[in-house]
Amino acid sequence: MRISKRSFSFTAVAAVGFSLLLSGCSSGSTSVPVTGSAPATDAASAPFATIDCALAQPPVPAQSAPMEGQELGGVVVQLDPAGVPTVTVAATATAATELGSLDLVAGDGAPVALGATVEVNYCGIGLSSRTMFDSSWARGAPASFPLDPGGLIQGWIDGLPGMKVGGERLLLIPGSLGYGAGPPQGSGIEPDETLIFIVQITSVS
Repeated sequence: MRISKRSFSFTAVAAVGFSLLLSGCSSGSTSVPVTGSAPATDAASAPFATIDCALAQPPVPAQSAPMEGQELGGVVVQLDPAGVPTVTVAATATAATELGSLDLVAGDGAPVALGATVEVNYCGIGLSSRTMFDSSWARGAPASFPLDPGGLIQGWIDGLPGMKVGGERLLLIPGSLGYGAGPPQGSGIEPDETLIFIVQITSVS
């Protein structure tokens, strides 16, 4: 798996990320790609941790939330002109008990519906670990897959329909709609962890 810009200790190979997108995990649902876990940093104990989804590197400790950005549940997202997100997670951010959704950019292209094949850029972060476990922006290539029930984690099945091409959405996915008590080994995702996903729709067919 190619990591663009700077990289650190992502350990998975190319086949791992995309095969996890299409293969079942221990909970019986199918996972989105996982690139591996990041080493612990001082960000774990800082009031805030900032993650640049374009850079495969540990989170950066922050003493305050950014002045600008869109916020949901203690998660603040800033987008660059290309839509690449920088995410700041507060230590006080609470675990989701239901799917949370915030449209960061309203698309104006074709709508997303169940059964469609979608091409997306995305970034995945564990809310409690405040560590990025996968990012298509960091890899330098979007992912494409059918939006089929049973083929992805339920949070994506429930969270992507209604988006349009060009749109970008923040999802807070509770463990019950993610990987549950049995996340993929080596993913860096904790059992029953709330997942933060920023998803950008690039095409629908």
